[in-house]
Amino acid sequence: MSEKKGYLTNREIRAIAKANAKQIKRLEAYKNRKAEESEFLTQMKDDSNILEIEDLHTYFFTEQGVVKAVNGVSYDVPKNKVVGVVGESGCGKSVTSMSVMRLIQGPAGQIVEGAMRFKAYDYQRDAKGNPVCDGDGKPVMEEKIYDIAKMPINEIHRIRGKQVAMIFQEPMTSLNPVFTIGEQLDEVTLLHVPNATKQMAKEKSEEMLRLVGIIPENVYSSFPHELSGGMRQRVMIAMALAAEPRLIIADEPTTALDVTIQAQILDLLQDIKTKIDGSILLITHDLGVIAEMADYVVVMYAGKVIEKGTVLEIFQDPKHPYTIGLQKSKPTMTLDDSTELYNIPGNVPNPVNMPQHCYFKERCAKCTAKCSGQYPGMVQVSPTHFVACHLYDGEEKHG
Repeated sequence: MSEKKGYLTNREIRAIAKANAKQIKRLEAYKNRKAEESEFLTQMKDDSNILEIEDLHTYFFTEQGVVKAVNGVSYDVPKNKVVGVVGESGCGKSVTSMSVMRLIQGPAGQIVEGAMRFKAYDYQRDAKGNPVCDGDGKPVMEEKIYDIAKMPINEIHRIRGKQVAMIFQEPMTSLNPVFTIGEQLDEVTLLHVPNATKQMAKEKSEEMLRLVGIIPENVYSSFPHELSGGMRQRVMIAMALAAEPRLIIADEPTTALDVTIQAQILDLLQDIKTKIDGSILLITHDLGVIAEMADYVVVMYAGKVIEKGTVLEIFQDPKHPYTIGLQKSKPTMTLDDSTELYNIPGNVPNPVNMPQHCYFKERCAKCTAKCSGQYPGMVQVSPTHFVACHLYDGEEKHG
């Protein structure tokens, strides 16, 4: 960056473009390689988890430099639990979930390094990669643990949509306007179930619609624009459930819905988690939703996890000044009309040129001299509670 603030010289622009092109070429080649299954099979560190994200880095290579949207994120999603991810807009919540789904828009967006271990229940395959069937023609299933980050893009169909499903945050635009609801739901079964027929797909779609509280006869032949926002969100949930996934990623599932519909959708997700015996990764800005739904909470800031723990630990005993600020920013019924709602001062640092010290330093009221040093490591303050803050250096406890 030249001396003139925010200005890049032609030489700097060429250097950035050259460096970006070299990295993108390498990462695209790795993503599109042909690989044996053994190359992306792995083992879980904790067998009670369904997903383990470890030191994940997802970058966007832009003309201004490298945007480190996800910069060393690590957290787990246990079996049969809801993990809530909170933080300001742009903190990396959705990019992390899109990385798990391998939906990062390339070639500019790339998973640079890290591991995403997922416990899948996949088809047993023969030497040619085709599903093996039993005597009745039903596919034989077996448990496999995949490192999603290492999977070639042409193999990601093994988990995307079937093992890991996503409820996108905008139902108004996530459904295709030129196909009926039935056609879009049927596609999930036809895509992921071997030897599935159109009749089988229709029956499965109708079953899923009933599960989310919709009468199939009323909407199966309808187009998305004929449904309300709440109905479309229910259809999105039905679509996510159609292939019976082990993990559902719900990215702002109550966006643009009124409060009564929000409550219905959240109740629906709780019921579904029990019925499918699966886990939910819930991404939201709403701390009230997290308090009601989540078993564990992950707090993100500027592409990093700054605190994680059980829902009781995060809400009753928050440690990081940013987490405390988020709690204070939440409007409450007891707030006096004359009292101004608290807001965290300052802005998130430029994602292109992140500092080496704590990213929250310039906005923190509890900043010390140590905060100008290296970025704080993750400190364990209880068996399940971790925080990245210099205020707790030397207080590490092991369960």
